[in-house]
Amino acid sequence: MPIATLRAKRGVLKPATDDAVAREVGLQKLLSSRIGDLTLTVEDVLFDCLAEVTSELRAKGIAFIPAYYLGDDDFWTADRATSINVPWYLANALLWQLVNDHLMEYSREEVMMYLRHETGHAINYAFELWKRKDWAQTFGEFKRPYRDVYSANPWSRDYVRYLHRAGMFHYAQKHPDEDFAETFAVWLDPSSRWRRRYKDWQIALAKLEYLDRIVDVEGACRGAAPNQRLGQRVGYESIKETVADYFDIAHVVDPDLAEYRRDLLEIFPRRPESARSARSGLSAARFIQQNQRMLVDKMVGWIGKSDRRVIERFLRQLQALCTYEHLVVPENQRNDKLVDLTIVATWHVLDGIHRLSGE
Repeated sequence: MPIATLRAKRGVLKPATDDAVAREVGLQKLLSSRIGDLTLTVEDVLFDCLAEVTSELRAKGIAFIPAYYLGDDDFWTADRATSINVPWYLANALLWQLVNDHLMEYSREEVMMYLRHETGHAINYAFELWKRKDWAQTFGEFKRPYRDVYSANPWSRDYVRYLHRAGMFHYAQKHPDEDFAETFAVWLDPSSRWRRRYKDWQIALAKLEYLDRIVDVEGACRGAAPNQRLGQRVGYESIKETVADYFDIAHVVDPDLAEYRRDLLEIFPRRPESARSARSGLSAARFIQQNQRMLVDKMVGWIGKSDRRVIERFLRQLQALCTYEHLVVPENQRNDKLVDLTIVATWHVLDGIHRLSGE
């Protein structure tokens, strides 16, 4: 969705009513609506976030703006294309509050971090920077196999740390493509003070200076982008569930959820009370989201007659429980916890497949 269109629509938004009854009626209508039937536009905080990222790009001399759109439930960029998926439930203040209350918490700062990171991917693809020999010399081979599970060196100073602050620990070490996107996000963020922050991190600083040189001095990202392919897009219009079903708030908690809760408490520790306000570490809800696609693909392959949408809903139930219980993933146990989660999730889907399918 082009930013120009977003700006045009912002001026015609109707102010929210102060009438409590009207608000409740509106909320009930929203909860009973099928997500794919909603007419969503980018409003409120998300609008401001996208406008801010656009402003940051222009301040760096980059006129090209990626194709941000409202899609499924994660931030991601189409492979070697320029479409950036933004979760549909961040579209406006009401939906944002629902996801924070019932699924996982998003702060404005985190959303800005995800947007800068994904924008880094889109700019890399749009201007085909990854094809440059000096890009590969700086970040590594772009075509290196991409793996969901990776081993990181927590003491390395060869990589910047950006989404690290959002709980995605050492994400730049996952793949050269992620290394570039993390470096771009730090470079783009006006508050990063990257020259000062990374002055003693020789290789990480060299990557930032490389990016600064090719964009600012060489003008590698000026003018029209040679690649403006949109690539794969998964719009929110394809989601068949109602808003209430998606957030699993259409009924009272049942005994099965109590069992899920017990199992999750055996897998993940609670965040210490003293650390909750700082929101340090990776939340278990975010951890499930990051691995959702892999978990769903595995379970669909393993379990006959399984329904992908049913499994996705089940994983969202686990996310909600993790949020309520303030569960976290210890940084040095991510792989072990992923194995435990996969075993428990597969067992519950097998055990309750008929109930989950509504049969």
